[in-house]
Amino acid sequence: MTLALAIFVVVGFAGVLEYLDLPERARAVGERSRDALAVFRNDSLSDREKEEALQGHAGRLFALLGILAGGSVLALGGPLAVVWGLERVGVGSFAAVLRILQRLDFLAATIIVGLLGYLLVRFLRSP
Repeated sequence: MTLALAIFVVVGFAGVLEYLDLPERARAVGERSRDALAVFRNDSLSDREKEEALQGHAGRLFALLGILAGGSVLALGGPLAVVWGLERVGVGSFAAVLRILQRLDFLAATIIVGLLGYLLVRFLRSP
């Protein structure tokens, strides 16, 4: 049961990340940062124009930071809260699940299965 709950935490984490589209939002942060740097380096803009453009970028970056931080907390906290709740009703052990999540063999298996899943999804989505 403990192993099943640990797998639930990993799958739940990945599912919430995908559902909230956090990887795409992280890419948006990179793009927005590059755009802000381009504005900063643009010598054809006045200081006032640069400041206005950079303030717009800063506002969007701050919003994206909140989305990424909140989404990450929800992605990890949600499945762990379910496991904690199950422990409260006598199903499984929260501490035992945490121990499994920290084991190197579990982490290695998670990376391998996750990578294979990622490659499979990319293969199926490609034309």
